[in-house]
Amino acid sequence: MRVKITAGTRQPAAIPFNYNYALHSAIYGFIKKSSNEYSSYLHDKGFINEAVKKRFKLFTFSKLFFAPSRIKKNGFNGVKEISFIFSTPIEQSYEHLILGLFSDQTFHLNFFDEKINFSVTQVESLPEPQFDSECKFLCLSPIAVSTQREKENGSLEQHYLDYMNPEEREHFIENIKKNLINEYQTFYKTDYTDHEQEFKLSFDVNYIAKRQGKISKLIHFKKIDKNIKTKIKGFEAPFKIIADSRLIKIGYDCGFGNGGSMGFGCVEIIINTDNNKND
Repeated sequence: MRVKITAGTRQPAAIPFNYNYALHSAIYGFIKKSSNEYSSYLHDKGFINEAVKKRFKLFTFSKLFFAPSRIKKNGFNGVKEISFIFSTPIEQSYEHLILGLFSDQTFHLNFFDEKINFSVTQVESLPEPQFDSECKFLCLSPIAVSTQREKENGSLEQHYLDYMNPEEREHFIENIKKNLINEYQTFYKTDYTDHEQEFKLSFDVNYIAKRQGKISKLIHFKKIDKNIKTKIKGFEAPFKIIADSRLIKIGYDCGFGNGGSMGFGCVEIIINTDNNKND
């Protein structure tokens, strides 16, 4: 289930580049307006996968789209309208978001030195595409893939894998597959048994060439209340995936890679290659 939300502000606004946490908080704010209990459950607990002892939020959202905007050193200036996409396979999350949006049709993005108020102008439910075993996608937000690695002192640290590093590319793709399987098992509450099915993922080399290899983005995920800043490295480029269509659908619903609930891995289907091989 997927919805596009459009909102406007009376005075032109300046929005910093690193707005993920503010938008993440606003989304929880929408859900809280409908159900404080469910919002707390989703934020503090989420949906547990007993097999891997992990919890998943099972939603993602896109980056903000601005109209109009001027890019300056401090971010996006002159913004009067924003829109973004929220995606989830969880009916409760979708319903509470919609009900919260229409409770008073206002929300705000809260930054360190400013609160920007918006009025919701349009809420559009988006149709679900058909998924086959080979699809192409556009990134609506960067794909971030993390792993744990050992530091010199023996402790573990979170490391974001680099698709453009040949030594990490296979690990990058394998971790996307593992995360999709974990989310599939969490949502459907059943084991995934088709582990030997083909799984391939590759970013568009022509796009990479046009961008001179610069497809990575470093996002500072800032928690205002605790003044904590996490640096997240993600990659944003069209890509093709060959995999079990059930896993592809989970990726579309929840995001590809890690950090879907922080606004990473949101995608839009652009072509179904199985249906266009003879075009």
